[in-house]
Amino acid sequence: MAFISITSGNTIVIEDCHDQKKVVGDIGGVWEPLLGAWTVVFTIGNLEYLLDNLENVGVAEDMPDHVERQTEKESKLDRLREMSKSDVEVRLKVPGLSLSPYNYQRLGVMYAVTNGAGVLVADEMGLGKTMQAIATALIMKSKGLASNALIVTPASLKFNWPIEIEKFTDEKYVIIDSSKSDDRIAQWLRTDVFFYIVNYELLLEDLFGGRKLKAKKNETDEQKIRREKMAAKAERRQRILGDVRRRVWDFLAIDEAQAIKNHTSKRTRNVKLLKAKFKMALTGTPMDGRLEELHSIMEFVAPGLLGSKTRFFQRHIETDFWGRVTGYKRISEVKERIQPFFIRRLKRDVLRDLPDKIYENRMVVLSPKERDVYDSLADHGHEATEDVEAVVAIIRCKQFCDWPEIVDDSVKASAKMDAFREVLEEVVSMNGHKAIVFSQYKTMVNILVKVFDELGLKYLRIDGDTPKLRRAEMQREFNTDESIDLMVGTDAMSAGLNFTAADYVINYDDNWSPMIMAQREDRTHRIGQRNVVTVVNFICKDTVEERIRSVIYAKNRITDEVLGDDTEEMVLKRLGPKDMARLL
Repeated sequence: MAFISITSGNTIVIEDCHDQKKVVGDIGGVWEPLLGAWTVVFTIGNLEYLLDNLENVGVAEDMPDHVERQTEKESKLDRLREMSKSDVEVRLKVPGLSLSPYNYQRLGVMYAVTNGAGVLVADEMGLGKTMQAIATALIMKSKGLASNALIVTPASLKFNWPIEIEKFTDEKYVIIDSSKSDDRIAQWLRTDVFFYIVNYELLLEDLFGGRKLKAKKNETDEQKIRREKMAAKAERRQRILGDVRRRVWDFLAIDEAQAIKNHTSKRTRNVKLLKAKFKMALTGTPMDGRLEELHSIMEFVAPGLLGSKTRFFQRHIETDFWGRVTGYKRISEVKERIQPFFIRRLKRDVLRDLPDKIYENRMVVLSPKERDVYDSLADHGHEATEDVEAVVAIIRCKQFCDWPEIVDDSVKASAKMDAFREVLEEVVSMNGHKAIVFSQYKTMVNILVKVFDELGLKYLRIDGDTPKLRRAEMQREFNTDESIDLMVGTDAMSAGLNFTAADYVINYDDNWSPMIMAQREDRTHRIGQRNVVTVVNFICKDTVEERIRSVIYAKNRITDEVLGDDTEEMVLKRLGPKDMARLL
C-alpha cells in the first residue's frame, strides 16, 4: 500500500510504493535515501495523478488542509497570469522601491511572491524583468523572508544591474568583479549589503574551481610556475569561500537563464548546485524550439518538476535510429506541469501599460585582452592638449569598441559583437520582430551584414552610396515584405525614411550628435507605428563610449552638421582639452 504525505508545504512524499514506482517516475519522482521514500513537487496536478494511478493509496490526516491551501494558491496564480492580459488594475506596495512598477510588472511580482518557491519570468525583452526581480526581492525582505539576494548574470549585463538597483532602490550592493583574487574574496564575504552581483564565469571560478589548469605539452618553466600560482590561488579561494558555496541564499536570480539551457555544460551543473529558499530565472527566450532547453531551466527553478532528464526525454522527445531529435510529444502535458512556476507576457499583451518608447542600455564589459589593447590606445601620456593626436585617439578607441580588428588585428574576439548577437537572436530569430540597426561607420556595417548572413537573416542595407530613389524603394520593401528581418545602415538612413514595420531600433554604436540619435529612433517611432518601440544601445563600460554620454551629450545639440567621414573630427574640435581628456 502506498502512503502519501506533504512536507515543507511543497513536496509530496510517497512511501511503500516500490511495486508502483513507474507511476511516481512518470511525474518526476525522485528516490530520497534519507527519507526512504519517493518525492515529487507538490502541485494539484501531480497529486491528482498519484491518487488516480496508485493502487491502495493512503493519505496523511492533514492532507485536506494542504490541498485546500495549494488549490487556493494555484487558482490565484492562474488569475494573476490572466490578469496580465486584461485591463484589471492591481495595487501593490513594494517597500523600498522608489518608482512605481507598471501594472503588468506588479502582477509579475505578485505571481512570484505568491509562488514562494521558484518562478521562471519569461517576459519578452524590454518589459522590465530586472525591475520585477528587484521588487520581488524587496517584498521578500520586507516580509522578513530575505536578508540577502544573489544575482547571477552574463558578464555583458553585470553592470546593468547596479544601474537598475540605483534607479529603483537605496539598497546596498556589491559587484563581484576584480582581477585580484583577494579583492573578490573580500567582496564575497561582505555582510553589509543586500544584493550580491556576479557573472557566470566568476561564479564558477570562485565557488566551483573554474577551469582545470592542466599542464601543456612542451610547457616552459615560466608557464609551469604561472599555472601553479593560478591553481594555488583557485584552491585558496575555494577553501576560504567554502561557506559561501554551501550557503542557502534567501533569494537567487539568474539573468539570461538560457545560459543554463545545456544540461551537460559545467556552467549549468554548477549553477544548479546553488541553494536558495527562492529561485527566479529571467529570460525572454526560455527555449529555442528545443523542449530539452526548457527542461534544463525548469530544473533550476523547480528541481524535479519535470522529472529526470532521462525520463523526460523518454516521455516527451522523439528520436531517430541515431538518437537525433525528430520531434516532441505530450507538449500540453509539459505546459500544464510548468504553469504554477512560469509566467510570460509579450509586448502586444501589455501595450496599454507601456510608454511609447522603451530604452535598453546594454553595458558591455571588454575582455581582458580587449581591455589591455584599449588602454594602450587611450594612454598617450598627454592631457589632450595636442588636438590632432587626441582626436585620432578618441576615434580609434571608439572604433576599437565596435570591432577590435578594425584597429588591431591581433584581437579576434569582440565582447560587443557577442552581446549584439544575443540580442539579435532573441529579438529577431526567436521572437520574430523586425529591427533597424545603425552604426556610425560604413566599415562596421560591412561586418554586421556578415553576421546577419551567418544567422540566416534577410536584410536590406542603406549607406551614403545608396541612391536616393533606391532608398525609397527599400523603405517600401521593408514595410511590406514580412520575410525581411532587418534594415541596416549608417546615419544616411537616419532622416526622411519611414520604417514603421520595425519596432526595435538597435544602435550598435552612438552617433556624436543627440539630434541624430533622436532621428534614428524616429525612423520607427512615428505616425503609422502601432507598437511600442524598443531602443537598444550597446555601450562598452569604462571606455569612450560611456563617457560620450556625459561629455558630448552635455553640450548644446549640434545642428546642420554635414554627415560624412569628417563629422567626428568637427564635433571633437568643439570640445576643450579637458573634455577630450575625460573621453580618453
